[in-house]
Amino acid sequence: MGQMRQHGKEIIYVNRYVMYNYSMKIVSICGSPRKGNSETILLYLQKLLRTQGHENEIILLREKNISRCHGCVEYCNRNHKCRIDDDMSSLLDTYVSGDAYIVVSPNYFQMPTGILKDFIDRSSILNSQNREEHFKHKKAVVITIGTDTLEHVGNCANVIGDNYFSEIGLTKVLKKSFHSRSELKGNLNDVFENGLNKNIIKDLKECVEYLIK
Repeated sequence: MGQMRQHGKEIIYVNRYVMYNYSMKIVSICGSPRKGNSETILLYLQKLLRTQGHENEIILLREKNISRCHGCVEYCNRNHKCRIDDDMSSLLDTYVSGDAYIVVSPNYFQMPTGILKDFIDRSSILNSQNREEHFKHKKAVVITIGTDTLEHVGNCANVIGDNYFSEIGLTKVLKKSFHSRSELKGNLNDVFENGLNKNIIKDLKECVEYLIK
């Protein structure tokens, strides 16, 4: 009987049988420009993931220095790096290191927020660096929140899941959409308590199971 750890998975020997206990690293991206429902959902998911022994890092884009993309493709293709000196380089290193991903964004006109769109645009450097290979065979969950119809809020999730993730080679995406109020009035748990998302706990647990199974 013995035990060892290798590449994030624990191999436990019991008699002549081998059991694998995989510990995943899930990277979460919060696209909200304010503290509210998006962050609250990510914190709930983080609790579920950590309870099951998985690592989860939440990146709050509003706290990062991310400039807009300047479209200098010639520089990126020639130098395989972005010429802008801000937080994106270190963020992309963390991003690529993930085994799976969660992206949460409020719905802005059936599109992600501006700060999330800046992150998406700047991540195009991954193509010049040939790092899109890191995303193949990985999974992502996309969650969008808004006051509009669920169809419109869901269209925002489609933009992120079907357009962006497919462009970087990640095709296994689960999408969920929830209703919120536009004015939280200090209630950071609105998405859980407003009575508009009766299955939210079940849906979020489904998201976790989807990522780790």
